[in-house]
Amino acid sequence: MKNSALAVLLLLLTGCWGGHYYQENQGMVSIYLKRSDADEVYFASSLDGYKLHEADRIDNDTWEIRVPSSEEFRYFYMVDGDVYIPACRITEKDDFGSENCIFEPGT
Repeated sequence: MKNSALAVLLLLLTGCWGGHYYQENQGMVSIYLKRSDADEVYFASSLDGYKLHEADRIDNDTWEIRVPSSEEFRYFYMVDGDVYIPACRITEKDDFGSENCIFEPGT
């Protein structure tokens, strides 16, 4: 039981939340999405007015996008043409009745 609680705490502290997690390194953040069923994954963020950026498939299950981590930003995914909001640690309602994930540096 003690090991399970420690594992959950470690996952939360490293930004891992189910099939969606991130890692910060030297001013960049790698954001990962686990979607083995996806053929195409795009990432959109407030960093550049929500332009779509194609994510890289790094294995059969995982997609990755790298962006600067110097400031807070909002984001979402387009998966096979549909908006996809993963289970994020921090979210907010958007102006269209949905939600966006929020990335905060250092959290």
